Amino acid sequence: MLGCREVHVHFRFADARLWRYVLRGLAEYLDVVGIRVHPEEGVRIKAMDPSHVMLVDLKIPRSAFDEFEVDQEAILAVNLEMAAKALRRATKNDKLVVMSDGVKITFGLVSKGGVERYFTLPLVAAREEEIPELSLDLNIVAKTLGPIFATALSVLEKAGDILKIRATPEALSLTAISELGEIEFEFSVTSGTLIDYQPPQDGEVTVGYSLEYFDILAKVSKMSDTITIKLGPDMPCEITAELTSNAVLRTYIAPRVE
Repeated sequence: MLGCREVHVHFRFADARLWRYVLRGLAEYLDVVGIRVHPEEGVRIKAMDPSHVMLVDLKIPRSAFDEFEVDQEAILAVNLEMAAKALRRATKNDKLVVMSDGVKITFGLVSKGGVERYFTLPLVAAREEEIPELSLDLNIVAKTLGPIFATALSVLEKAGDILKIRATPEALSLTAISELGEIEFEFSVTSGTLIDYQPPQDGEVTVGYSLEYFDILAKVSKMSDTITIKLGPDMPCEITAELTSNAVLRTYIAPRVE
């Protein structure tokens, strides 16, 4: 683990909601997360839930920040419950300021009206889990607009516990399944709900997932320009949210074991 004592970290990000959604989503599964800061590369948050079903990888390049001062590479380990509480009132009108000296971390919310709210938390000692870079052979690719995907997920997550993703030569469908029935959303190029589509090479593919792991995507997708979904038979799905200023949230979710 990279030491973080006697470091200087100060950066400002235009939309505090992204941090609110990501940290609150991770807090459902983890106690601590490491925020990796790098003088040239920017910020990265990479974490996997304890059951190894979901991997979340947020990359924010240095160019995405309004201000960015980091004197050395470091990992700032924060208590997720406390960080999520500090950011729970962040809105689209708030900028986020993060400062750290390697011992504590301060999250600041700065509104358009100039109102500033700061929350200081102690950094925690935590051993960083080595999470390998994933390279999956996923040959089904569907691209849609972030708000369309967010709307679908917000309805589906209230309707069931299981999400079936089905890819046919013509369309991609998301279906929430519960004991009471099913709700389906269909995306296609012809209907205008898909920007681009690379269908299965042979027939159709259906994979089931636990819908609870898509909650973080339902929130972040509202802020995303585009969402790219990649699938393969009996494979984890890879969902990439393209955010402002070249920030990217990539999420991998393993299929359900029936």
